[in-house]
Amino acid sequence: MRYIRLLLVVLVLAAFVPLAHSQDDTFVLNHKELGKHQRPLVAFNHKLHAENKLDCTRCHHDFDAFLNNRGGEGQTCESCHKNKAEDGQPSLKDAFHVQCKTCHETMKEGPVACGQCHVRK
Repeated sequence: MRYIRLLLVVLVLAAFVPLAHSQDDTFVLNHKELGKHQRPLVAFNHKLHAENKLDCTRCHHDFDAFLNNRGGEGQTCESCHKNKAEDGQPSLKDAFHVQCKTCHETMKEGPVACGQCHVRK
């Protein structure tokens, strides 16, 4: 009986290991739906946002902790947000700008000016 309890505890803990896994620390937001770029691409620090324990569904609208952290694809941003606004959805560019800037302004932290995200080299 003791071994069964121990096994159950180990299995439950093992189920949460994938939650610690996330995507690359930093990645460049370069989606074809963004079209031609007028400014440098944004390098998004996913690890920093995850470490700050921000709600995943704020950006990942269809986020499922079990599926997404086990390699599940989920939907991509451009599956709903296109190069131009359509069907009540903002364009991908507008969605990114509203999402990031609004959150940073609300939190009073992080970049809000164009050149702070679109850094020229």
